[in-house]
Amino acid sequence: MKLSSTLLAVSVAVYSFGAYATSESFSATVKIQNTVILTKGDDLNFGTIRAVADPTGASQASLTISPNPDADIKSSKTDGANALISIIEEGSPATFKVSDVVPNARLTISDPSPSLGRLESNSQGLNEPQFEVNDWKYFITSGTSVNQPYDSASPNLIADEKGEVGFAIGATLSTYSQASSEPYKDVEYTGTFQIEVAY
Repeated sequence: MKLSSTLLAVSVAVYSFGAYATSESFSATVKIQNTVILTKGDDLNFGTIRAVADPTGASQASLTISPNPDADIKSSKTDGANALISIIEEGSPATFKVSDVVPNARLTISDPSPSLGRLESNSQGLNEPQFEVNDWKYFITSGTSVNQPYDSASPNLIADEKGEVGFAIGATLSTYSQASSEPYKDVEYTGTFQIEVAY
């Protein structure tokens, strides 16, 4: 029995395609980035002041830096019964930029650690007063909620479509709340803090 030429042609075509099939392996990857990229701009600067601590530590004077970098008045102060702060040169808030996050993501800010920090001189001696820092405030400088105070009860730090957002930090500096028998020195007082931003 003879095969028709059409059937023979189909058989050859099927066999020919099957003979040239091949395979290759490939890999699949995914990169996890659950941690936001946080970049510091400016440090928190309480400016230049005259300061007198209450030797008993019973009363405190305080200086507050607004978290809004564009505020007309960035510094305000309150004196205690036996403690004094006078502003010679205004300070400015710390600034930060968050990047490489999910576009339009809502983020939270945790208060710096330690929540009640201390500023000391490089040669801090016995019975010399320190400064205390607390009452952290935040202001959103870019992103969806730009020019708004940060609300920790209903977090409104929201990244833009590029996955970026900026904010600034202000705080209150107070004279020492413990007994001290020495005056403040004419030097810089510094302290280090850790800030955390997360999804």
